[in-house]
Amino acid sequence: MLDAARQKKIPVEWMSRQRLDELTGGADHQGMVGLRDAFAYADLDDVLKNRSPHLSHDFIVMLDSILDPQNLGSLIRTAHCLGANGVVIPTDRTASVTPAVMKASAGSAEQLPVARVTNLSRTMDDLKNMGFWIYGACAHDGQNIREQNFNGPVVLVLGSESKGLRPLVKKKCDFLITIPTAGNFDSLNVAVAAGIIQYEIFLQRREKKNHAPLQKQAGEDPVIS
Repeated sequence: MLDAARQKKIPVEWMSRQRLDELTGGADHQGMVGLRDAFAYADLDDVLKNRSPHLSHDFIVMLDSILDPQNLGSLIRTAHCLGANGVVIPTDRTASVTPAVMKASAGSAEQLPVARVTNLSRTMDDLKNMGFWIYGACAHDGQNIREQNFNGPVVLVLGSESKGLRPLVKKKCDFLITIPTAGNFDSLNVAVAAGIIQYEIFLQRREKKNHAPLQKQAGEDPVIS
């Protein structure tokens, strides 16, 4: 790490462990701390331009009220790994991209566009008008993810750890989807649920399974199931 910093002409300064603890607020720093400018968020256009060459259609992950930094970092990491264009979060009622999020994302937050928007539901309307289908993940009463056709421009919306999707955001979704589980315990961590759903989307597109892409007309009414 030190050699890499020197090669890139990044100044290296030696400090006491106490000073490192102060800089990190007591977080586990493993003896090394990097100082950088504030995180630079992308905008929606950056996300739209960043389609993965491994997927046949645009795929955006939208997060509604994710408060836990570890979950946010994990969600960004999974989205990056499975070919999403980027991640969209609201400007309020959500965790920001902090050093803890950066660490949990394993650097993915530096490589995948993370956009902040002032109004999530309005952004959903904009994406619908561009031809995107919007799938909202819910714990109950949604359609089985294995029975969906994700072969088209898709937005996957995931809600907060405790309350799920907010009512207006849920209403804006074209489809509600659920992960089938065994037994009576059906509560998955949001980051785990996101990984399962995104892998299904990834497999469908890589294997070209299911049927032809869904066609959507601008302004088409949502179909909530």
